[in-house]
Amino acid sequence: MPDNSIKLLERMLDITSFRQKILASNIANADTPGYKAKDISFQKELDKAAEGKNDGYEIYEPVTTMPNKDGNDVNLDIEMAKVAENTLIYNTAAQLMSMKLRMAKDVIKGGR
Repeated sequence: MPDNSIKLLERMLDITSFRQKILASNIANADTPGYKAKDISFQKELDKAAEGKNDGYEIYEPVTTMPNKDGNDVNLDIEMAKVAENTLIYNTAAQLMSMKLRMAKDVIKGGR
């Protein structure tokens, strides 16, 4: 059975990159009247990737706080916490990918 870990790590990097764009958009629109925060579920997207499904990301509007008077529901503290979590996941996946590629390189070189 082939090792699909590199492909899964690649999808993890893709998912976290896409999520980072969404979270950055939320932060950038924190003062935009009527703006609704958006997110994706990392776990759901990773599960889909593990099953071999690649039918796009399911974006949803999380209910985290009550909207302001202007209808905006972005909470900067929550968004920054999500960015920190997402960054940790991305960095971990990048380190694992680097290790896997280094191991493959060592195998190709014959362990020299």
